[in-house]
Amino acid sequence: MPLMEVPLTAVQVVLPPRGTSLIREGLSRSRAIACFDFVPCNYEVFYRTLAALSPGVFCEWGSGMAIATGLAELLGFRSHGIERDEALAAASRQLLAGLGFQATIETGDYLVLGYRADVYFVYCWPGQMEQVKRRFEDIAPDEARLLICYGAEDIRCMIRTPDETQPIRT
Repeated sequence: MPLMEVPLTAVQVVLPPRGTSLIREGLSRSRAIACFDFVPCNYEVFYRTLAALSPGVFCEWGSGMAIATGLAELLGFRSHGIERDEALAAASRQLLAGLGFQATIETGDYLVLGYRADVYFVYCWPGQMEQVKRRFEDIAPDEARLLICYGAEDIRCMIRTPDETQPIRT
């Protein structure tokens, strides 16, 4: 089934101090890891966007320092990240554990590994966008959402084209 973008209005919620600490510490630590040119999203925009969805299972594809994974946990999601770079995955596990988060980080390629979630989040390279969308269509359960960053502050919500008899829920 093809994907369709659905409107998702960010919620005006305050980022808790624990979230601010996670963002600050994660960005600081990421500078010490030489793996690639890490481009972070605007995590406050991410937090407000994710807050518009009902909590469930969250999976961050290409989790980097797992900042979004931790923020999802703060919003009540059971959170999981997939990161292919071993050093980055290890650093993110250490960061999350040090701040008392329960989220898990798996080392591997999210385009290969299968993880069922209610909400997926990715900020992929522009050349991978279509491949990411196809992967979501292949593995995501019905009703799942794909939040894709098209830029640091441009997060869009995608779903599979729904059956005409089913209402679209955000």
